[in-house]
Amino acid sequence: MKKLILVRHAVTDDNELAKLSGHIDSRVSEEGKIQIEKLTDYLKSEKIDEIYTTTSSRTKDTVKYLAEINKIDIQESEALKEINFGDFEGKDFKEIQKNYPDEFNKMINEGYEYKYPNGESLIECYERVSKEIKLILEDAQNNSTILICSHAGTIRNILTCLISDTFEYHWNFKIENASVSIVEVDNGFAVIDKLNDTSFLK
Repeated sequence: MKKLILVRHAVTDDNELAKLSGHIDSRVSEEGKIQIEKLTDYLKSEKIDEIYTTTSSRTKDTVKYLAEINKIDIQESEALKEINFGDFEGKDFKEIQKNYPDEFNKMINEGYEYKYPNGESLIECYERVSKEIKLILEDAQNNSTILICSHAGTIRNILTCLISDTFEYHWNFKIENASVSIVEVDNGFAVIDKLNDTSFLK
């Protein structure tokens, strides 16, 4: 059995402004720094064997103290990054709807297959993330605990991959900032023990 602790990064300046930030960097906000303290306290008693983040500072900053507590190095993965919003990075949906109405309508109508201009589609992002999580699980020792700090879309992709091996349940999961979801994986079977736990942030 292998245990996955899936953590979404703490809230950022872009999150607070409802701006899309997939591959661009976005700093953890003041509220996010408080969330990191509470998250660290919540998970400090967990014996964590490996920690993966993306190359984004918001993911590394969220779990850096947990890495120190467990005396392990953070492993950065480009493949676990959020969807690439392309030309719409740093914009919010109201701005997109106003200035790019045709693209906005395509986004609504094409759903999973919609590809952001100079970016990715959700399906392409799912394929990238699902390939990576399978490799991580293959390489992990049995009975190990792996913490992955990434992004809402990435965590949704991991969950739908593990329970169905498709992208089709992506939008069935609510994943909030600094939330914790825990999945146990054993011989191809996945059990979700926690989903979007934010109780410790109250």
